[in-house]
Parts: sequence; structure tokens; C-alpha cells
Amino acid sequence: MLNTQWLHTFITLVEIGHFTQTADKLFMTQPGVSQHIKKLEEQAGTPLIKRIGKRFELTPAGQQLYQYGLRRQDDEKQLLGQLLADDPFSGECHLACSGSLAMFLYPHFLSHQKNHQAISIHLESAPNQRILEGIKGGQFDIGIITHAVADQYFNQTKIGQEALCVVVPADYPDAKLDKESLYSLGFINHPDGKHYLQQVHQANYGDSHFDFRKMKITGYINQLNQILLPVSKGLGFTVLPEKAVDHFSYPDKIKTLAVPNTVSQELYLIRKQHRPLPKRYIHIIDTITKLLE
Repeated sequence: MLNTQWLHTFITLVEIGHFTQTADKLFMTQPGVSQHIKKLEEQAGTPLIKRIGKRFELTPAGQQLYQYGLRRQDDEKQLLGQLLADDPFSGECHLACSGSLAMFLYPHFLSHQKNHQAISIHLESAPNQRILEGIKGGQFDIGIITHAVADQYFNQTKIGQEALCVVVPADYPDAKLDKESLYSLGFINHPDGKHYLQQVHQANYGDSHFDFRKMKITGYINQLNQILLPVSKGLGFTVLPEKAVDHFSYPDKIKTLAVPNTVSQELYLIRKQHRPLPKRYIHIIDTITKLLE
């Protein structure tokens, strides 16, 4: 990499055209200026100037390097200007949350982007562990997870909760709330299915031991917007967050069972500890907080 100080001396020399005056402007000695030019030529591997008495002319390589130096200065000025500006209405926003929350929040983010088109929303639907790894790795700046973490690497704030729904076909008898009747229907599994069902099971059937291996599984799907489709066709039941149920395209084909004890999972906004976020995240976080509180 070219030495920044030597390159700055070279650019100043080209613009002033005189060694002594360049030295005065840079608060250097004339031999010091000459030394910088010599070191830069050694680094470039080719002569940059040709001395003609007290004057000098740029070599073709020197002309190329001068133009490069100007571009580099301009790029640096532009970058510093952007860093100082920290415009709240421009730049990329990288965040992650569960699939159900993504379906709920994304339209609101898009409305904000439509009003401020210099904003670019990058939202990933991901499980808790992927979100934590993504924040540590710098892929996401903020995320929403469903449990607190005992890790001082993160800053986390509780922002709300989301109910888990036991979803059955529309013609399932409301009176059949016992686990034998429900479980005989069969379970439509999904990436978070075991975890969700275990929470509902322990809250409603007084049984701390839950053996998912004995569950009758009638299907598996990892696409959130498709999980309720087999339920709507009478092929089984499943457990999903309320917002995922609310977005199903055929609400008349399913229903939510009113189990005695509703289970809710807490929602936490998470980001790196001690890392200031750009101003463009202020509106994003305000939107999330207002919608989920």
C-alpha cells in the first residue's frame, strides 16, 4: 500500500510546482520533500518526476499516480462526510427476527423505505441462534429473539410478548381439549414445532416430561406461509405464534383452540453491547417497539 504521507507530499509538489514552496507549505525542509519523493518512487518501482534544472516534469507514471492520488483524496473526503453526516434517512439496515415477526413487521419497514428511498431494508427470517451468531459476526445490527441471553456481549431489551396458538382444522370439536384427542389428530411439524408444542404441553397438561418421539407426526414444512396449509385440509394440528396465524390466507379453514393456559414467549430486542447504532436505526427500533409493546 502506498504511504499516505509520501503521496500527500507528492500531490502538493505537483500542484505547487516548486520544492522550496512545497516544503514551506508542509512545514518541512526541502531535503525532506525530496526524500519523500524518492521513497515514493522506490515504493512505486519507477521514476515519478524528471528534474530539468530547478524545474521538473511528471513522468507518465507520475501523471498516473497524481490522478490516482486526487481520486483517493476525493474518496476519503466523501467517506468522512458520510461518516459525519450519519443521515437518519439513508443507508442499509440489517436486522433479523422470527418468520412470524418478519411477516408482521416487513410491510411497516417497506412503508418507511418508500417514504425515504435512500434507506435499504435487509431483513432475514432466522431462529434465535442464527440471530445471535449473525449479530456477533456483523451480518445483523439488531435482532429480535424469544428469550433472554446470559452473555455480556449483547445489549438486550424486553419489548413485548407473543402468544403461541394451538391451531386445528375449522371443523375440529372445541370440546376436545384433552391431549389424547388432540394428539391423535397428528402434528404438523416445522423448525420451531417441537419447541412450541413442548411449551404448550407443559403449561396445559401438568406433565413436565414431554417425549416428542411418541408424537404422531403427519407432516413437516419449513416455509412459514405453508405450515397452516395441511392444517386447513384436516391433516393435523400445529403450534405457531399468533402473528403467523393472523397472516394465513384461508382463515375460515382453521381455528385456534382456547386452551386453559395460554403460553406467550417474551420478545427481546438485541444488539452488540457498547456499539452505537447509526441514526437510521432510530425509526426502525421505534417502529418495532410501538408495534410489539
